[in-house]
Amino acid sequence: MRQFAQRWFRRRSFAFGTLLVCLGCSRQTPPLVEVPPPAVTVATPVAREVTECVEFTGNAVAVEMVEIKARVSGFITKVHFADGQNLQAGSPLFDIDDRPYRIARDQAAAEVAKSVAELKELENEVIRNKSLLPRAAVTQEQYEIVVARRDMSQAMLDKARASLAQAELDLGFCRVESPLTGRVSTRRVTVGDLVSGATGSATPLTVVVSTDPIYVVFNADERSLLLSRERAIANRRAGAAADGWRNIKDLAIPVDVGLVTDEGYPHRGVLDFVDVAVKAATGTVRCRAILANPDGLIAPGMFVRVRMPFGSATPSLLVADRAIGTDQSRKYVAVVGADNRVEHRTVRPTFIDGGLRVVADGLAASDRVVIAGLQRAREGAVVRPTEAPMQP
Repeated sequence: MRQFAQRWFRRRSFAFGTLLVCLGCSRQTPPLVEVPPPAVTVATPVAREVTECVEFTGNAVAVEMVEIKARVSGFITKVHFADGQNLQAGSPLFDIDDRPYRIARDQAAAEVAKSVAELKELENEVIRNKSLLPRAAVTQEQYEIVVARRDMSQAMLDKARASLAQAELDLGFCRVESPLTGRVSTRRVTVGDLVSGATGSATPLTVVVSTDPIYVVFNADERSLLLSRERAIANRRAGAAADGWRNIKDLAIPVDVGLVTDEGYPHRGVLDFVDVAVKAATGTVRCRAILANPDGLIAPGMFVRVRMPFGSATPSLLVADRAIGTDQSRKYVAVVGADNRVEHRTVRPTFIDGGLRVVADGLAASDRVVIAGLQRAREGAVVRPTEAPMQP
């Protein structure tokens, strides 16, 4: 009985398994979904003539900067400016108590008047004694004594006049004026402070700097400087003014300047000074450009980016920086062919012109370059391109 039950159970299990297999075989396989090609944005390179440039970093420097110090001692009685104010040359800055210097000036003027009167009296005495000398009414020795007293009085008058000039000068120093047109820094003293005008320990009052024009100082490598100068000389010889040049400023080599917040190099100046020697350790030479700064936007000490052109304008192709990929040390762009298949082209990017990167070789003007979706544009993959203009 027990064996019969086991055989019956095995037969039922086999039949149930066979039924499950049949049911599984009858289920339909789901259809495969085809993944569409990735979408990318493409643009053709911008073709235009550009001049090769080299970029440096530098700092703005004031053309003129003066530390204002007291030239006479006394108490500050008035401050005429606000901190950071723009002012003109001759604008008043400080007033120092001038009462002691007015008294000294009046005393010196009185000494001058006294010396003038004494000299006049002695000159008349010389005239009288000279007329008496032929009649032997006075001796030669007496006459010479009178002449010597007259000469001494003349010297005392000159000394008194010099003292009067010094007193008037000191009185004028009580009004401190700006020697420059530019911008004044903060005041270092205020009303009531005692300042010293002693030589070697004069009290600093403030600082005034000129703002327009302004210098930009940077270190350039000698190769770039020589190429820029050779190009400028060649252009000068080709033009109407083919005369010689005396200094670097005569060549009018353009220098473009950009601040840290600027897009590109919106400020234009000219190279006006190159140092007399090249630093042997670095192969660079200190250069200085001068540029207009009418709104005072560029302040002394600011960090600036400098671009100096060299060479001649040549036809070039430009692409946006975002279109250039990096594969280890290799630079490439993704080019979409006529069959929408991606090809990675090795390129040699150089400098930026107008927000676009100049590509020296590796591209053609008709190439469709991927400018958005570069990560999806794999080598040999098929993509769905969308045309767009090449923009920075």
